[in-house]
Amino acid sequence: MFNNECLITVVSDKSKQIYESLKEELLGGKIKLPGLPDIARRVQLAINNQDFNAADIAKVIQTDIPLSGRIIQVANSPLYQGVTPVENCQTAITRLGMKVVKNLVTSFAVRRLYSGKSSLARKKVEQLWKHSVKIGAISFTLARITPGFDPERAMLAGLVHGIGELLILDYAEKNTELLQDESLYKEVIRLYQHKIGAVILKQWRFDQALIQVALSSEDWFRNPSVKPDYADVILVSHVEELLIKKKLPKEIRDYKNLPVYEKFPVFKLGESAHKELLLEAQDEIAELQRLLS
Repeated sequence: MFNNECLITVVSDKSKQIYESLKEELLGGKIKLPGLPDIARRVQLAINNQDFNAADIAKVIQTDIPLSGRIIQVANSPLYQGVTPVENCQTAITRLGMKVVKNLVTSFAVRRLYSGKSSLARKKVEQLWKHSVKIGAISFTLARITPGFDPERAMLAGLVHGIGELLILDYAEKNTELLQDESLYKEVIRLYQHKIGAVILKQWRFDQALIQVALSSEDWFRNPSVKPDYADVILVSHVEELLIKKKLPKEIRDYKNLPVYEKFPVFKLGESAHKELLLEAQDEIAELQRLLS
């Protein structure tokens, strides 16, 4: 059985200093919280307007040609494809539905934030994005087979769960000592990315369910309710990704006894169902990586 006594958090003076310095630069305007790209905001507003139909939404999306192409590409992907190919944005929106389009547009917009870094930080940005895509893909699969969840929303939650690291990377580009000391960098990420991510998502006006995702993505023993939420979906997906990589931390080696694993029907069906989830997720990981690249 697990208990929280094994999770003793050691905080070095150096990481505390970095966090205080980051807060000071943030408050002083030297670094800024990453903003949600404008196209995502405009599409969200359009979809929330009850007077707008698929044609109206298409007009908004088509102001961003690459995004329009992506939406058509998704509609024709194995995840959503119908009998006949989709050839225009309006038809793609009709096939996918407004709610799916809203989450997809936000996901593609978030992808654009993971670019433009210096060569020193670029490798870490690429690693973070690949990790986020994997978490998003596993979350998509788990949500699709679990009643009460929206797969595209779960995917979006996976893509933004580590968004706090982006701000830390912005800071690190100007304070290169952090990038040059890998152990210190990992400590700062472990201790502070979650609360920073929650601040970013709050600024983006994401709802509390997704803000909680940022706060709880590595809170292995969280158990606020017997009913699973999106933070639980991401938590399970995180464990599953660590299983794939064979990098489970010591404190969760007995992961099947984590409270979160009691909440999802698929894990009550035995080891074969668990392996089937992972196998199915591999195909969707590959497809989502292709769509989000």
